[in-house]
Amino acid sequence: MKKLVLTFFLFPLCFSGFSQFKFIPASDKAFRYVGRFDFSNPDEVRFDWSGVYIQFIVKSSECAVRMSDTGHNYYNVMVDGEPSKTFEVKSDTTLIIAGGLETLAHKIRIYKRTEGNQGIGTFKGIRISENGELLPWKEIPNRKIEFIGNSITCGYGTEGLSGNERWKPSTENNYMSYAPIMARAFSADYHIVAHSGEGVVRNYGYKEKISPNGTMPRRFNRLFDEKELPLWDFRQWKPDLVVINLGTNDFSTQPFPDREAFQSAYEKLIQEVLRQYGDLPVFCVVGPMIDEPCYSYVKEMVENFRSLQQKRNIYFVGIPTYLIDPGKDNGSDTHPNYSGAKKMAAHVLPVIASVLGWDYQQNEIER
Repeated sequence: MKKLVLTFFLFPLCFSGFSQFKFIPASDKAFRYVGRFDFSNPDEVRFDWSGVYIQFIVKSSECAVRMSDTGHNYYNVMVDGEPSKTFEVKSDTTLIIAGGLETLAHKIRIYKRTEGNQGIGTFKGIRISENGELLPWKEIPNRKIEFIGNSITCGYGTEGLSGNERWKPSTENNYMSYAPIMARAFSADYHIVAHSGEGVVRNYGYKEKISPNGTMPRRFNRLFDEKELPLWDFRQWKPDLVVINLGTNDFSTQPFPDREAFQSAYEKLIQEVLRQYGDLPVFCVVGPMIDEPCYSYVKEMVENFRSLQQKRNIYFVGIPTYLIDPGKDNGSDTHPNYSGAKKMAAHVLPVIASVLGWDYQQNEIER
């Protein structure tokens, strides 16, 4: 196969694109959606969580996508497993994602880099050449992981050049977060339920010990990150395990929440996870942007689950702050960059592998 060359252009929605083409709506069964998507209008599929992705295979000399957005989101396009180019969607657009292709089967993946507060995206379908084909995605992973977290899980600032650089949406790339890195190492599908700045009982910088208007646990049941309703239908997808990385925002600034309040709210979140998904392993991760007292509070809570409640499938994983080299591993606002995220993944992967008996690949981590 000749090396694939991609060109990217942004046009108004009325752009006809190819001289002869056909449109395939988002409702076509050959599209594969991974993440929390709203299918209430199957021809206009909506979403806002970080890291949702759409997969499909085309045999066509060209391919364009029709999308819209209520805000300003950034997306990665992967072609045949290789990262291609970033594009942004602010309104109704038709975007040529590939031109001059050989008419072989090409795997396309559209990946949402940015999080829910950047707006709700809508996927409407694709345009391909008139004699092209849309083929079903057949390589379905057997493993599934859900990640619940904050900015670290969102991939906040993973493309920032240093810890002194201020965050902006273009530097947020969820694909480079430790969570997708781990999922790729395990060859697993994954859902990301994460929002920057939110904690278990206290959000970043709040002036009191408890944030009264809600924290990350209230978002767990939602279809959309930024909308209280509708609720997510948990029957649609069940993971094999859940990874929770929360607490950083609770303890990033004073006043810290009381131990009892923090642990009680965290326990309720775990109980809700188990209620929705059944008796599966839950890994409670702390770090690398925070240590004490969060580290001890979460570890003690997990030990209480395991000893007092006899729930042996709850695990603690502490990531030390000194794992991260500030000169090499920090992106925007001292959040882990891609290098730091790979270190995080390398720290947690062996624990999960031991518990579940899963093998994993280290190619990406070692690069």
